[in-house]
Amino acid sequence: MKKGIFRRIFLIYSVLLIVSLLLVEIYITSAVRESYIEDLKKEIAVRISLISGAVPSNQKQIDGFCRTIKEKSHARVTVIGLNGKVLGDSDRDSSLMDNHLDRPEIKQALISGYGSAIRHSETLQYDFLYFASKAGSNFIRLSVPLKDINNSVNILRIKIIGVVSFVLIITVVFVVWQTDHLRRLLKQVTNLSRALARGDITKRLFLEDAREFEEIAENLNEMSVNLQKLIEQHSEEEKRLNVILKSIPDALLIMDSKGTVRLLSSASMKFFGDIEISGRPFIEVVRNREFSELVDKVRADNTSGFVEFRLDYPEERHLSVSVSPFSYKEDELAGYVAVFHDITMAVRLEQVRKDFVANVSHEIKTPVTAIKGFAETLLDGALDDRENALNFLRTIKSNSERINSLVDDLMTISKIELGVIRIDKTDVMLAEVSENVIMLFQDKAAVKGLSLSVSIKPELSEINADRNRLIQILTNLVDNAIKFTDSGGLVFGADSENGNAFLFIQDTGIGIPAKHLPRLCERFYRVDPARSRKMGGTGLGLAIVKHLVRAHGWDMCIESIHGKGTKIKILI
Repeated sequence: MKKGIFRRIFLIYSVLLIVSLLLVEIYITSAVRESYIEDLKKEIAVRISLISGAVPSNQKQIDGFCRTIKEKSHARVTVIGLNGKVLGDSDRDSSLMDNHLDRPEIKQALISGYGSAIRHSETLQYDFLYFASKAGSNFIRLSVPLKDINNSVNILRIKIIGVVSFVLIITVVFVVWQTDHLRRLLKQVTNLSRALARGDITKRLFLEDAREFEEIAENLNEMSVNLQKLIEQHSEEEKRLNVILKSIPDALLIMDSKGTVRLLSSASMKFFGDIEISGRPFIEVVRNREFSELVDKVRADNTSGFVEFRLDYPEERHLSVSVSPFSYKEDELAGYVAVFHDITMAVRLEQVRKDFVANVSHEIKTPVTAIKGFAETLLDGALDDRENALNFLRTIKSNSERINSLVDDLMTISKIELGVIRIDKTDVMLAEVSENVIMLFQDKAAVKGLSLSVSIKPELSEINADRNRLIQILTNLVDNAIKFTDSGGLVFGADSENGNAFLFIQDTGIGIPAKHLPRLCERFYRVDPARSRKMGGTGLGLAIVKHLVRAHGWDMCIESIHGKGTKIKILI
């Protein structure tokens, strides 16, 4: 760094001095050369005036005349007519020479009576001075070599260069002496700047015999103090801002006027996925049409706005967002602040409430009506008829159990949807789970004369699932299969097809018409409502299975042929 500064200063001084001296040298040598040439022109003009009256009138004698004059004057002589035709020349045959009317010296002589030009001879490799003067009806031109003049100028140039070199040496000594002190001062300034660059803002600069640098030292010290205060203030503000952003439970995005996210809260990652959010356009972060339209409306109206929408990625969420513009200068939009509130739980609760009220109102009406009717019959006197009274009471008990099952199933679905029931996956042995399901239903299957078996591929003997929820899934499906199978039997277990593993339950029951398959897992949807209710079904079994399957991250498909049986696959 120090050597670099010294070199630069030395080079600057040297270049300036050399350039200045070169300009002086060029000026002096040019002036001397011009002076020599002007004197030569005057001398040539005198010569031309002396010989102008002696030019022969016979053109054939002019070449000889020119050669005679050259021997005495040692200059090339050319006689040219006013039309530019060469009448005689001392060096060449005039009849073979080109018209000279376009020569610069002839053009000048046509206008002012005399003209001159300097041209370089490629043959002799030095310059010639061509001087032409109008003499009567002709032009007489003499050309003289400038070799002697150039030699004289070169000797002068060498002397000047010697003087320049001497002055340069004296200047170098002076510059070295001056810059040595400057280097020491700059070293201290450099050390301070390096300390500031490292973040050491406590260092100060003290210079001795600095003169002009004393004010720089004071300014740098003052700047260091102010910088230390600013950094401390900025650090404190940044800490407070980070704490505030981390403590905000909702997602907060601060965007510039172009819609690029510049600042965000910690919760934003949870809302929009583990992606790089800062520095990206908001449309790449929040992929939702309603939100984009809201930002456009806020930009157009310059007023705050609010909207609710649903996001499907990284998970299904219902969000409410308020977007407000902000400005640093009046009437100049700086950006937007978007605050997102997660209202998923509220939306789900509201939907569950609506579904619960609607479904319960529909499903509970029949058993409540039956209970009420039989209770009124008993109160009206049928209580004394012991045989019928017992049947009535059994019916009342059956309908109350049906209501209880209905409420239990609805509560199960609600808990799954609200996330109350968590899926805790572990490695589960299918043989053990299947044995528990067999024990639960072997008597029920035996009563109907149905076979109940398990088929598990060896490589699928262990899967990753929530054991209790897996038992619940298989229990509901096996129970359904037994209810709607009158002969034959059913088999369940694990298999694979084209490299895709799945759990399955296959029966030889009554089957399901194709038109009912798309709606089979809807709540309270029944293919045969009368038979389902007669068997005590609530219409929620497959809906519970569907929710538990999805909670595992699996998928389910149903294949059925009416009258031949049904096969349910759970793709794991």
